[in-house]
Amino acid sequence: MIKIEFLIIDQDNSGRRLDNFIFSKYKKVPKSKIYSSIRKAKIKVNGKKSKPDYKLCEKDKISCPAFVEKKSVNDSPNISRHLELIENSIIYDSKNFIVINKPPNFAVHGGSGLNFGVIELIKKIYKYSDDYKLAHRIDKFTSGCLIISKKMSSLRDVHAQFRNKQVKKVYECIVHGQWPKSKTKIESNIEVRKLNNQRFSVESEAGKTSHTKFKFIKCNDLFSHIVALPITGRTHQIRLHCSSAGHPIVGDNKYKLSKYHETKSRMMLHAKEINFIDDGKKIKVIAKENYGFGLNKLTNC
Repeated sequence: MIKIEFLIIDQDNSGRRLDNFIFSKYKKVPKSKIYSSIRKAKIKVNGKKSKPDYKLCEKDKISCPAFVEKKSVNDSPNISRHLELIENSIIYDSKNFIVINKPPNFAVHGGSGLNFGVIELIKKIYKYSDDYKLAHRIDKFTSGCLIISKKMSSLRDVHAQFRNKQVKKVYECIVHGQWPKSKTKIESNIEVRKLNNQRFSVESEAGKTSHTKFKFIKCNDLFSHIVALPITGRTHQIRLHCSSAGHPIVGDNKYKLSKYHETKSRMMLHAKEINFIDDGKKIKVIAKENYGFGLNKLTNC
């Protein structure tokens, strides 16, 4: 006998499409299987067959088959150490949002062979966290500020802030060579491509407009410390802009240039600060712990 699960729609999820709501609840179930279940009325709303684009209402009752549960975070090795690391990385916590100072070399979510990332660990740390979502992403090898929303209304709110360019981010970078003080901005069109199952960005007329402002801080004979202010948010934007300027980020193996020697350091890109609005108030969050970022860390490279 097939086990049936029942889900009651709350005010926060009212207005969402049926298919998107089911996707969010069963992230590791293939979308094709979910669409098939909706089409064959294995997934029903208030006891009736519904279309994938049906807009849910508060108190709607969804019945659906109990899909196979995804692998538990608890089954992963060293889980206690990872949980402690992420819990100690929480630098802002309100009724709407959490901000994590993400460590480098730590994925924001599971997948591609990973049982878990930041979001899965956060859901393990907090109770009643089914609706917790990543508000945006930063690269696995980048450290720093990462916003997580606690409910769908908060997620919609911060996404609107991103669209309206109300969210301001400040990144610190260590790059190869001596960055020209006169280079204060880079604008180009960026296109995302895929090769051998790896995504990378290139400057191309067919791409989307991108814009980053830069500020020189200091340098030594080999490296420069700069600040990057992304005006747009394209994939690998800061990394590509630095590389295209002839000064790739130290430790960035994807956008490195052959004229510079290898280093053994982490990728020197840190999301130092993020500014956004929470419940009508302007919030500035600073990631003070930089996980070994700094010009002085490279003197012996």
